[in-house]
Amino acid sequence: MRAFFSYQTAERDVAAGVAALFQNLGIQCFMAHEHIEVSVQWREEILRQIGLADLFVPILSQRYYASIWCKQESGIAAFRGMAIVPLSLDGSIPQGAIAHIQSTLLQGGQATYQQIMPGIASCDAAFAIDAMIRTIGASQSFRSAEYNFQMILPYLQRATDAQVASLLTVSLRNDQICHAVLCARDYLPPLLRSHGHLLPQETRESLDQVLAQYSFPPPGAP
Repeated sequence: MRAFFSYQTAERDVAAGVAALFQNLGIQCFMAHEHIEVSVQWREEILRQIGLADLFVPILSQRYYASIWCKQESGIAAFRGMAIVPLSLDGSIPQGAIAHIQSTLLQGGQATYQQIMPGIASCDAAFAIDAMIRTIGASQSFRSAEYNFQMILPYLQRATDAQVASLLTVSLRNDQICHAVLCARDYLPPLLRSHGHLLPQETRESLDQVLAQYSFPPPGAP
């Protein structure tokens, strides 16, 4: 998957920070100031790169809309019917050909996976779910495990059986996930009940034993 970043020159550092998130998910990112060589005809290269990209990521601001080139890039992306992930620096909202798409405000100029994932999923849900599973599997604390797991919840109905089985497997392998209270008590048990039969018996039993530690009787139960 490829992403084209559209931004005003003064905001290239913000764009680079956002691009790093996409790259962590395995998405190839194009930024004109980083990837166009001096000798290349930049207008032609920009048109070529927009044509190659699956995602269009505009970094919106007052400066963005003061740039005729940025507005033209947005128009081209809309004409192509690209998946668009508008991120706003200062509360500026999508205008013109992308006015129908809701933007997300970047706090302190930084984006989160939760902010960019809906746009990625609108382009390729399977890719997005696989990326979220990898992100969950790399969780390094109980809190981050719960935070990352919450990200995938809206997409579980679109996940394949193999993807849910993979999510259960990586959760067992990482103690920060299977011992995070929300994951162990609320998120994982329904998935184990619905998809546990797809796991090897040893994996299924091991995960069941871990989750049993967090199974509490309902209030008022004898």
